[in-house]
Amino acid sequence: MVFFYWLIAIMPLDQHPFWGREFFGTFTIIKALGVVCFLIALARIATRGVYPDFLKTAQARWYLLLLCWQCSSYFVHWGQLALGAMAYSHVISIATLFIAAVTLVDSRKRLRWTLLVAIGSAGFASLYTVRQQQKYGYLIGFRPGGLLGDANEYALVVGLWMPIAFIWALSNRPIRERLFCFGSLGLMALGVTFAASRGGFIGVILGFLFLIWNSRNRVRNLVLVAALAVPLALFSGSSVLQRFTNPAYGDKLAEQARVITWKAGLRMIAAHPLVGVGLHNFKPTVTRYENGEGIESLAHNTYIEVTAELGIPGGILFVGTLLAPFWTLERNRRRALAAGRTHPANVALGLEAGLLSFAVSAFFVSGWWEKMLWLMIFLTTRLHLVLGRRSRIPRRRNGGASLADARVQQASVAPYRES
Repeated sequence: MVFFYWLIAIMPLDQHPFWGREFFGTFTIIKALGVVCFLIALARIATRGVYPDFLKTAQARWYLLLLCWQCSSYFVHWGQLALGAMAYSHVISIATLFIAAVTLVDSRKRLRWTLLVAIGSAGFASLYTVRQQQKYGYLIGFRPGGLLGDANEYALVVGLWMPIAFIWALSNRPIRERLFCFGSLGLMALGVTFAASRGGFIGVILGFLFLIWNSRNRVRNLVLVAALAVPLALFSGSSVLQRFTNPAYGDKLAEQARVITWKAGLRMIAAHPLVGVGLHNFKPTVTRYENGEGIESLAHNTYIEVTAELGIPGGILFVGTLLAPFWTLERNRRRALAAGRTHPANVALGLEAGLLSFAVSAFFVSGWWEKMLWLMIFLTTRLHLVLGRRSRIPRRRNGGASLADARVQQASVAPYRES
């Protein structure tokens, strides 16, 4: 598991001068660790003779269908991909991560450590964003993106882990875990503030509002979030609030470019509704579907870009993969609350809020290939490890669920306090 934790710890550091350094073509240390984890997972399956149930959850089934569609798209667009076979490097790395995560995260302890390492990884990545702001913040319009290279992409990734860091810090957990999560949350909050991503800001806000709405002490938690967010928003010189209320010339150009590429993407979908234009072919072909604007860019909308590249079936499969975890998480959260086990309920709620943050921010950023997203989705398939048999919702003798009993039990438990 050391290699797996190591991989997660450096996963957001794509452009790190050491971890992200390319050797043997585009092969990096991060990719090498991914291969090692994949081989360890295969060795564990072979030696133990126990095969993980890769089809246990809806999100796993949706993902495998998406993977099959992506692979079939390669043969449909044989020789037409702008990046050639390298266009599928993300697909392959995500598939190996799926096998590694489902195989290696096979206990409650390993799931807990994996989540904590992921939270710390997002916090550590934020240190680079804060440092960039410290060095170059005096430049007009500068917005740091850390080692992800783009402020919007950084906010998209970090927004995944901020809600669970917040809820873990307020849970009745060992003090070292709470301090670790609180420190990581503080770094992420600073980083997101300096990045000043409007799409990321909307996603994070809606994620936290979802989390607060599902808490028992809504007013208290709203005050805590406001006390953390408002001073930071006012402190930053490139505040996201200023970009909303008084956008600079560059901000207006970015808005216009997005509208142009979104319209071009919709035309692309209309022209190729079944199979799309091919993976990573959006940017090289987008100018053909514009009205002479000549903007060669990503779609800056994950849903439009995926659908344009893989066709409407591919877009449906991606959305299904993104939404399926909500059903699993909400079901597990209610089971945990009904059994009086609030920490598993907290974990499920934090993951729901993080995925909601990404789902909203993805309307303004292209980022289906982000490994931290897929890590979270794959970890939702392992949440049953922290529930066990004790977390079943009480059943009536005739087999129906006793919803009244479950609601009484849920109402008696505070989501932010573990019994």
